[in-house]
Amino acid sequence: MKKCIITVYYLIDNFCKIYQECERKRLIPSSNQRNRDGKLSLAELLTIAIYFYVSQCKDCKNYYLYYLSYKYKGYFCLPSYSRIIQLWPRIDLFRNWLR
Repeated sequence: MKKCIITVYYLIDNFCKIYQECERKRLIPSSNQRNRDGKLSLAELLTIAIYFYVSQCKDCKNYYLYYLSYKYKGYFCLPSYSRIIQLWPRIDLFRNWLR
């Protein structure tokens, strides 16, 4: 399982780099826009989301509390559950971009 999550994260991270480069080209440059990176990268958030949908958990809260916080704590710098829920809409950008 350790190699599997590292491989999935590697592939998603490469995809996110390409995606962010394409987004920078599409957006209008602005000096007022913040570019600060968060504690959890977009690739880490997508990896967590993919593993949530693959897991047997029915809801995200139980997945975070009983599965993610124990099994994958060493892989990701996990924020609180409420912060992950606040970051979850960032994944919707990928769904819109891939259409």
